[in-house]
Amino acid sequence: MRRRMLALLVYAGTGLLCLLHISLFTQTQSPPVYDVLIKNGTVYDGSLAAPLKADIAIKDDRIAKIARSIKEPAAREIEAKGLIVTPGFIDLHTHVDDGMYFPENRACLNYLLQGVTSIVAGQCGGSAWPIFEKAEDLINTWTKEGIGPNAALLVGHGQVRQIILGMENRAPTPEELEKMKALVQEAMEQGASGLSTGLIYLPGSFSKTDEIIELAKVIAPYGGIYHTHVRNERNRLLDAIKEAIEISEKSGARAHISHFKVMGKANWGLVKQACLIIEDARAKNLKITADQYPYSFTNGYPYLPLIPRATWIGREAVDRLNSTDVQKMFEHFGDSELVELYKKVTPYYPLSERQLQFIKSLPRNRLVAFASQFLFDLSSFQGPENMRERMLFLKRMANSEEAQRIRQEVRKSIEDTLGPENYIVGICVEKNLEGKSLREVAAIKGKTIEDAAIELDLMGAKCIPFQMCEPDIEYIMNKDYVGTGSDGTAPPYGIGLTHIRSYSTFLHKIKKYAIDKKAISLAQAIRSQTSLPAEIMNWNDRGWIKEGYKADLALIDLKNLKLPTSISNPHQYSQGVAFLLINGQVTIDNGKWNGKLPGKILKLKK
Repeated sequence: MRRRMLALLVYAGTGLLCLLHISLFTQTQSPPVYDVLIKNGTVYDGSLAAPLKADIAIKDDRIAKIARSIKEPAAREIEAKGLIVTPGFIDLHTHVDDGMYFPENRACLNYLLQGVTSIVAGQCGGSAWPIFEKAEDLINTWTKEGIGPNAALLVGHGQVRQIILGMENRAPTPEELEKMKALVQEAMEQGASGLSTGLIYLPGSFSKTDEIIELAKVIAPYGGIYHTHVRNERNRLLDAIKEAIEISEKSGARAHISHFKVMGKANWGLVKQACLIIEDARAKNLKITADQYPYSFTNGYPYLPLIPRATWIGREAVDRLNSTDVQKMFEHFGDSELVELYKKVTPYYPLSERQLQFIKSLPRNRLVAFASQFLFDLSSFQGPENMRERMLFLKRMANSEEAQRIRQEVRKSIEDTLGPENYIVGICVEKNLEGKSLREVAAIKGKTIEDAAIELDLMGAKCIPFQMCEPDIEYIMNKDYVGTGSDGTAPPYGIGLTHIRSYSTFLHKIKKYAIDKKAISLAQAIRSQTSLPAEIMNWNDRGWIKEGYKADLALIDLKNLKLPTSISNPHQYSQGVAFLLINGQVTIDNGKWNGKLPGKILKLKK
């Protein structure tokens, strides 16, 4: 009994000593000085300088301290040994606003997993907000509900023109131009960062240079930037670049050339002359910059038929459904009926008061055109999947003389544009053909180029034309005024055949061109995606790893970069971003999104 009592006293004493030790330790331990401490990372600060080993401490939304070793405690410590630490990537050209408008895609996860912390939206003449809204509407919604990456918004010239002129192919009257300028100014006052144009698209292509200059003059006093999808990216590229420079020179606004490239085999190499024109303008102190996506194929939907549309239709006049027919069908409905039909198909649901006011304010002809485009899809009546068109084409192929004409036109189209080696099968029912060029398919099947092309289209294969060439891509990439822009979207995961650039642009550029091909240095690749875009957008607190700057940071495992996306299966998330911080908040944690939406709207500092 005495031994048991003695043992209990010993145990009790030991317990008291432990509790006393814990109490003293708790009293002497300092509270966290920082919110996050990144230890032992290899830091690329956004410059071309060699990386350095350093710790980075974050307090609130800013980088508080950078040192070889930081001893003060933090609420969260991240071990970055074996990882590179870079500023968060900045995407200069996106169309993510289409997807991010809807809560499902608000995180923009396909970009977060590439290391992107900021995006520029509202490109190619389409504003970042729907036609019936204002900049402040989108800003208020995104601010209230949260977004993944930070976002800068552009007002689109094409949208502004459509609001005032509809789709009319004419110059605005002086009164109409003043209304367009007022819409641009309103957007700038509400928080837009600049103006975008899409001068190959309707209605942007209807505009003359002087019209764009007048609108660009509106954004210049704000320090706004003019982003342009130039008027021609083929044989008239040089004229198109000169027009962008003229708009900058006469308006006083900085000009930025979107997805700088040249398309078509006959035009490859023209980018060298285009660069000389840009560099001459820059030498005259004009602020001209550009961005690029590092792929040799283009378009958000990159798949194109091998049989040209004119060849598919044929020379004989055969009635085919067109947009005029569609509008005639809907002209029989009353205004209120069209509005009610539109309500049942619009993805912008529920309708806001502003949306309803916009629809009801449209003139009759524009209301019919606006509603019918949502209610009827012409594409389902075109191509090999439409049995009527398919039957008409096969009937022509049964005529030996007409079949010969078709084959000649298909062959000429392929040879004159890119050559059969530059058409790649992306998706095909015969899986062994995926990834093969048209030339390779013809050899496998023992057919002529034109017969192989016709067979592929008739079996519903999706083929991609490689419009750009690698030497041009690398030449542009090495220019110190060219940043990175994906031209990508934020699609619902797995839905649609999107370009792989939406999932892999930034890590693809690092892996293929910096690590594998060594066409540029790793520091160059990082600069083109961080400090250079920040400079282009005139952001003086992002894009660098510097004390006092916003804590937008990417921690990347270069040894485990994986880019599983392919032209046959584009919806595949990139792997390799271990951690991502946006405005000081960990958003990608050990390679996974943690559900946070820390992005902010980046407004101009007037």
